[in-house]
Amino acid sequence: MANIRSLPSGNWNAQVRLRGSPPQSKTFPTQALAQAWADQLEAVTKTHQTHTLYTLGVTYCETMLKGKGSYDHAIKIVDQLFAAFPQSIHDITPQLVNDFKLKRLQTVKPATCRIQLAFMSRFFRFAKRGLLIDIHNPVSDIALPKPDKSSDKVISAGELGQLLDKLSPTMALIVELAYETAMRRSEILKLTTQCLHLDERIADVVDGKNGTRSVPLTMRAIELLKEAQRLAVANKAHRGRLFIVTPHAVSQAVRLARNKAGLDCSVRLHQLRHTRITNVAKKGFNNAQIMIVSGHRDTRSVARYSHLNAKDVLHLID
Repeated sequence: MANIRSLPSGNWNAQVRLRGSPPQSKTFPTQALAQAWADQLEAVTKTHQTHTLYTLGVTYCETMLKGKGSYDHAIKIVDQLFAAFPQSIHDITPQLVNDFKLKRLQTVKPATCRIQLAFMSRFFRFAKRGLLIDIHNPVSDIALPKPDKSSDKVISAGELGQLLDKLSPTMALIVELAYETAMRRSEILKLTTQCLHLDERIADVVDGKNGTRSVPLTMRAIELLKEAQRLAVANKAHRGRLFIVTPHAVSQAVRLARNKAGLDCSVRLHQLRHTRITNVAKKGFNNAQIMIVSGHRDTRSVARYSHLNAKDVLHLID
């Protein structure tokens, strides 16, 4: 049973009593965060017979994703799915899942709906294989929406300049680093001062999408990172991190700057990464070298960068 109470400091304390275990307590800046923590803690103690999609999803996240970068995103998807499927997991049928899919496709992109259904399928597989619950996976009986085709948009130097002109200094640093390093948004935001080895022209990516790796730095990237270090030191709340902003805030800033600059909607943050990898491929790097820059683990992931224009290889064949 959870007890949520306000404190004189303005914070909120949540205390959860679980049968057979000592009480657990934690303090949060808002009541909503305190309640969410208590709900998640109680969810993982539910018996198999009373599982809802929420308790099953939270148990999956706590077991499989705790400490990983995808944890927070997965918890949000759990909340979204539970709003549509409040019943017991045993009462969720393929027809209900298909109705959900058709309704979601009226308001979100196919890729978003596909991700939600893919997570839902993971939860059911986890229930069967991880928790040994005798249950059928209703998602396996329906056709998932087709994934979006990857954009091959290459952002020009002019477009990049126009975008940077409309961004705040901090956001401009993040965006230009995405172009100079081919790092993902989450990888840039996880950078700390300890990750940087500027004399060696290397930055460490810790717990990235494909694990931990080292990223080679251009001279311009080194300049940007030195400036980021300077701003971080000036911000006493940085605690070693280079950037104290959320992933959503970065994407929103790019969208607003793009609109102010009158640029096409294909100019997106992730396309800066694609642009850098494409430019590396044009220099004649082989797949292994491209993978060092991109962080991909599978050569199939870099195959799209090998499909260059005939003019791109003229300087290599003579």
